[in-house]
Amino acid sequence: MSQIKFKKYQPLVIRLWHWADAFLILGLLLTVLLRKTLLSWRTNSKLIEGMMQENGTPVTFEFARKVAVTIRDPLWDWHIYFGYALGAFFLLRLVAAFLNRGKDQERSLRNLFKTRNLHVFGAYLLYRVFYVMTALMVISGLILVFKEQLGWEKSTFSSIKEVHELSMWFFVGFVALHIGGVVVTELRDEPGLVSDMINGGEKK
Repeated sequence: MSQIKFKKYQPLVIRLWHWADAFLILGLLLTVLLRKTLLSWRTNSKLIEGMMQENGTPVTFEFARKVAVTIRDPLWDWHIYFGYALGAFFLLRLVAAFLNRGKDQERSLRNLFKTRNLHVFGAYLLYRVFYVMTALMVISGLILVFKEQLGWEKSTFSSIKEVHELSMWFFVGFVALHIGGVVVTELRDEPGLVSDMINGGEKK
């Protein structure tokens, strides 16, 4: 069996999907980060309440909370839009994989288990976990968006919300591992990997 390599010709549709997916995932993570930090309703409601009191117009904490949540809401709308787009691109990726089934036997799961390169094995196995986690993230997100229409019990949505939020940490780790792995590959094994994902690379 020939040694499995990362570098190979990347069709335009795959390259567009890759960079769009990267943008959307980073956008989703950024909206969560801002929600937990600069636009946290807990922090900002106390700030609003304190500033109003200093200016001689005291307000209740509940009113300050509503103002803080209102400021944050547009950010949450963007999170949902990014989620819709991620779901659409995920479906496109599944269609592309279905249409190209059987054309990349070298990277089949059976052959991956035969490779002696732990970096290659770990990377491609992680990619497969990535697709499963993306599906989980998209499905759980859609359920939360349409929870009123579904009419399920509140406890069910609480569990799904926990799954959705915990799934986020997989993507935080994935982004770090992916960038680190690309840097290692560029410097040690297969230089030009990033440029190939931009221009497509050499057809063989």
